[in-house]
Amino acid sequence: MKKTGMENLYSAVWQLQEAKRQARALGMFVEDRELLECPACGLWEDVTGEGLLVVYQKDDLSQEDSGLRFREVDETHFVCPACGAAVTVEDEE
Repeated sequence: MKKTGMENLYSAVWQLQEAKRQARALGMFVEDRELLECPACGLWEDVTGEGLLVVYQKDDLSQEDSGLRFREVDETHFVCPACGAAVTVEDEE
C-alpha cells in the first residue's frame, strides 16, 4: 500500500525525533537553541569538535566536562545545575 504525502511527513518527523533522541543519549548537542551560560556562577555549555555537549566553568582551562546539565523549565528558561540560578535564552525570531 502506497503512503500518502501526510503519512510520509509523519514518518519523516518520527524518524528525525528518534535520531535526535539517540544523539542526545550519546551526549550530542542537537538542540535548536543557543548554548547556555549561567550569569551567576559562570558554568557554561560548549560543544566539542565531535558534537558532544560539555559543561564546565568558563575559567576551567582543562575544559573537562563536569557532567552537570542545565535543567529545562521550558523552551527559553533553564536552571543552572551548579548554583540554581535562572538562565534565559533569547528567542531568535
